[in-house]
Amino acid sequence: MNNRYGHSQKLIQRYTGGAYLRFLYEIGPHKLITGVECEFPVIQHPQIALLDTGAELSVVSGDIYELCLQKDLVSETSVGTRSIHTRLGTFEGNLHRVEVELTAHWGEPLTVEGTFLFCEEWTGPTVLGFQGFLERIRFAIDPNYDQVGCIYFAAAT
Repeated sequence: MNNRYGHSQKLIQRYTGGAYLRFLYEIGPHKLITGVECEFPVIQHPQIALLDTGAELSVVSGDIYELCLQKDLVSETSVGTRSIHTRLGTFEGNLHRVEVELTAHWGEPLTVEGTFLFCEEWTGPTVLGFQGFLERIRFAIDPNYDQVGCIYFAAAT
């Protein structure tokens, strides 16, 4: 059955898992418009990350950067360098491929290998951006602001 845009409802029903969203979630001085629970399995560090479909790149927070540095996970594994221009300023760092697991409150969690910017000067939260991360998954957001919003996700095929 197709909806009014001609898309099959089967696409929406093929999600792997789902989780509650954290709208307007505050981390220190930062307010995450759309926060999602995730974990970096290599360092076993869960956190709330900013889900930002408008962000070109994904960026790790300062605490993730430090934990990866302590475990010597960022020394030789760079896949390039990149600069980003944000409302917090311009930042340059190294790109690394890391696994991130989206936490599931129902269904199965989803682990995605994404490309993240590691930048010592970045003071913002972890950002799950489009290029190198969100482009690798299917997701749908139910914003239900009156109750609790949620995200449904699956691996892109």
